[in-house]
Amino acid sequence: MLELDVDILYPAALENSINDTNVEKIRAKIVCELANGPTTPEADLVLHKRGIHVIPDILASAGGVTVSYFEMVQDKSLFFWKR
Repeated sequence: MLELDVDILYPAALENSINDTNVEKIRAKIVCELANGPTTPEADLVLHKRGIHVIPDILASAGGVTVSYFEMVQDKSLFFWKR
C-alpha cells in the first residue's frame, strides 16, 4: 500500500484490506468504506485513536442496497418502466 496524502480514502474492493499490517500507512482524514468490511476491527481501533473518521460500510453503501431491494421488488411484481 502506498502512502498518499488524501482527504478521503475509499476502500471499495476487498474485505479486510485495511488491517494491522498497513493501517499506519493511512494518511487520509476520512475513510469511507464502500466494500463490505474493508477494515479489520484492530485497524478500526488504530484509525479511531489517530482521529481518522470512518464512515462504516453499512452507512456508506446503504443507498445501493436500498435501490437493489426496490429493483428486486419491481422485478417480482413484473412492474417495468418504459424507456
